[in-house]
Amino acid sequence: MSTTELKIPFPSERLDALRFFIEKKEQNVEQELMDYLNKTYERLVPANVREYVESRLEQEPSQEQATEPQQPPAPRERQPRTSRRQREQATAEAPLFQEAQSEAEGPAEEETPGITMSM
Repeated sequence: MSTTELKIPFPSERLDALRFFIEKKEQNVEQELMDYLNKTYERLVPANVREYVESRLEQEPSQEQATEPQQPPAPRERQPRTSRRQREQATAEAPLFQEAQSEAEGPAEEETPGITMSM
C-alpha cells in the first residue's frame, strides 16, 4: 500500500504542550492523528467507496508478492550519441575501408556485361 505523508502547520508551543500531556497517557501525537483521520474517513467517505478502496488496497500486496521473486531486468547500457557529422564521416569511411580490405585480399575482378576489368 502506498502512503502519503501529510504536513500541516501547527504552533510549536502548542505541539510541545500536546506532546507533554499525551505522553502522560502513554500515547503519541502521530497515533492520535491516525485514529482521527481514520474516523473522519469512515464518517465522510460513503461505504461503497470505502469498500472499493479497501479491495484495491488488498490487491496491491498480492500483486507485489507475485512480482517480488522476479529479478528486475538489467539496465541497458546506452550507446553514446553521435552527431550528424560523426555519422556522415562514418558512412564516408565505410566504403574506403571495404576497398582497402578487398585490396589486401588480392586483385579483384569486376564483371559487367561485355567488359572485364581487373585491378
